[in-house]
Amino acid sequence: MDESFIYERLKALSGGLERSVYRDISKAFEEVVRYNEKALNELKQSLHRELRDVSERFYLYGAVAAAGDVPIVNDFLFSMDDGQVEGSIATIFCQCSRSRMEEIFENSQELIVETDEGQMEITARIRPCRRYQKKIDELQNVFYENGIFWRTPYLPYVDRFGDVFCGDFPQEATVKSLRFKDDSVPVGLGLIPLWNVEPISLKCTVFPIPAIDEQNFRHTLKLPFYQDGYVVRMDEAVKNVFMSDEGLEVVSQEKVQRPFDLYRIAVHRDVKVPHYPLTSNFRRMRHVDRQADNAVLKLRTKAEIGRIVTSYEAYAGLELIGIEEGSRGSIAGPGSRYGFVPKGQEDLLLRFRVQKEHFLAQDQVAFLVAEVQRDHPQFAVTGDLTFGNQQDDNEGGWHETSVAGGYGGQGKRHPGE
Repeated sequence: MDESFIYERLKALSGGLERSVYRDISKAFEEVVRYNEKALNELKQSLHRELRDVSERFYLYGAVAAAGDVPIVNDFLFSMDDGQVEGSIATIFCQCSRSRMEEIFENSQELIVETDEGQMEITARIRPCRRYQKKIDELQNVFYENGIFWRTPYLPYVDRFGDVFCGDFPQEATVKSLRFKDDSVPVGLGLIPLWNVEPISLKCTVFPIPAIDEQNFRHTLKLPFYQDGYVVRMDEAVKNVFMSDEGLEVVSQEKVQRPFDLYRIAVHRDVKVPHYPLTSNFRRMRHVDRQADNAVLKLRTKAEIGRIVTSYEAYAGLELIGIEEGSRGSIAGPGSRYGFVPKGQEDLLLRFRVQKEHFLAQDQVAFLVAEVQRDHPQFAVTGDLTFGNQQDDNEGGWHETSVAGGYGGQGKRHPGE
């Protein structure tokens, strides 16, 4: 119902009404229409807040680019690089599988280096770039301090970077190119990892006001991109952090204006990534996913595990072909890095297949294994990966069947499980 409809109805009845009475009735109905429209808009906004996944502001994205290709102004992807580590002759990016990269880190490597003075063969040690992993660990701690749910990050490119150390390499020489002597692994030089996290500093633009406890003060920070996620690097003075319609509210003991250090987690934007595909721990939140996440009792069925696995963007290109109890695979999730897996738990194996082999396939499986481990802590979850179109005895084995530890005991076992 709108105002024009009300006017038409009143005109039809206005023959016997005085002009003043007609005007009063019109105003009354106009107020009713405005009130209904306002109440409907508030209800829509409330439903939108209820249905929206709050964690969508805090998904992490990763990419790789040449140092010169990173734009000066970029509101989505930012460099993780702080410069070359002391003693390293170069930082390289290896396009190889997860297991092959672990072998490179464990053993000395024969390399051919191109310098200004020509080629030379060296024996070097390649070490993981700990400075990148340190940034992820720092962000994880800030998430915990702000009470933000921390999802396992899917940033596999970070683990492909290595610092090259060689004691016999001339200090004055400049590395122009570098490759393995056996050419077994493609090597990139001058590349840096990117992610959607930007350190920023914001200051309250108005005078802080007393908080509800009448002891601390509330600092309102105006956010440059309101749709993005923000976490505050906590210190002793900061007591609480929460969002409001005005911005980010920081409750602090300090009553004077001061800058606060934050991390901005940019939501996904359409940005051309020149070298390698964008990776993320993004999860599609369908209605069934929201209902399952909010359920008091978690389902422990193979169908539920399949739902968890297929809800992630990192599942693209994989196929879940089987779930086995009491079996252990060769691919484990980064549990020691981002979470704790109790010992002595029953084994649960997720078996995947990929049609086209690529160097991040093992990382995809490891990430999905970690997410299933988080939702099913009663199991020690691992994964296996096969390539091609070969038939599998366990294909389709994750249909609605209970797994061990489910409510009411084990479900019925079907042939092929």
